Amino acid sequence: MDVKSDFGVYDEVPTLAYFDSASTTLVPKSSVNATSNFLNTVVASARRGAHKLAVKGSDIVEVTRRSLSQFLETEHAFISFQNSIPSTIASFVYGFDWKNNKRNKVIISQSEENSVFVSMLRAAEVLHLDVEIAPIENDGSVSLSSLDSLVDDRTGIVAVGHVIPGIGTRNAISDIAEIVHSHDAVLLTDTTRSMGLLEKSPVHLGSDLLVFSANIGLMGSPGLAVQWISPSTEESHIPGILGGSSVSNVQGKKYETAFQPDKFESGYLNVPAIAGLEASIKYLTDLHSKGMISHLVNLSKYMRKRLNEIDGLTLYGASSDKTTIFGFNLGDTSEIGCHDVALFLDASNIAVRSGLVCAPSLVQSIAQDGLIQVSIHAYNSMSDIDNLATVLTTIKEQLM
Repeated sequence: MDVKSDFGVYDEVPTLAYFDSASTTLVPKSSVNATSNFLNTVVASARRGAHKLAVKGSDIVEVTRRSLSQFLETEHAFISFQNSIPSTIASFVYGFDWKNNKRNKVIISQSEENSVFVSMLRAAEVLHLDVEIAPIENDGSVSLSSLDSLVDDRTGIVAVGHVIPGIGTRNAISDIAEIVHSHDAVLLTDTTRSMGLLEKSPVHLGSDLLVFSANIGLMGSPGLAVQWISPSTEESHIPGILGGSSVSNVQGKKYETAFQPDKFESGYLNVPAIAGLEASIKYLTDLHSKGMISHLVNLSKYMRKRLNEIDGLTLYGASSDKTTIFGFNLGDTSEIGCHDVALFLDASNIAVRSGLVCAPSLVQSIAQDGLIQVSIHAYNSMSDIDNLATVLTTIKEQLM
């Protein structure tokens, strides 16, 4: 797909081979322009103001919500805009009715990224909940047999992500949902690294709550997260963090929550990013219609082929043509560390992620000192991959 001209960063660095999309995806010019236009012409917060600019800001939020709901094949009322994944998870855990549900335990997959892992740990610490860590298999996926033995009638929330950071292995969320729901527990899934990169919407995976960054797969601006909640879970849930327009009436010491989805949107929304996201969704929808998924499959196959051709390169995770994230190390890490490799690549205008990639519990079980993560998106090309393989080969031959 010849789309690099749609991204301003390539105007600045035409030779850039950008392989850090699983951490920060490039934002198309159309989205940047939409954000800029909002800040230049509207600015006003999208909440209950009567003047024209406030009404226009509110309209932009709802148009984006409906565009996203159409893209995800769900109802718009189940989508809410959030400030971050950690704050979204904290609000959900604090708002869960632990006492009436007679639950006192959470389970977290060992492969979770810190935004999920640590926020769950801290919430459990505050609420005095028991915590179990679900171990992983050799390919990084959560062990279904171990999870089955951990989930019981004391379990309230289970957190298992879809695509694993660092190595790109996919968890079998549908099978995990069956285990979790057999004990009437709630399944929370981080779909940051799969949202927008699948043929089928993740809302059909069977999870009760999805959280994801608007930036990664969806190509929106950084600084905006999204929550999708299932109808059955939403009915009885009151968020643990409230304020602003998430409440409809406050008198004395009593308050009433607003209707869905407003009750999940406390504080000031990042409306500039929301305005840009609407343009990103349009852009991404167009890419899907032009064969983006097939393009990613072809890139995935070629990436694996070229990496496997490099002598001494260790590739982690499960082998799949649908992988958009690849984790590896070059030779013995005592000879040359992953950060050193990343710096040498950067000198050739090849951008990758290195280290523990914010998932230390997972990565340190695979490579104690970290790994190199390369991730692809629509703007990548076969020549980008060739450049990566060539420089990696040079590093291997000259420095090891």
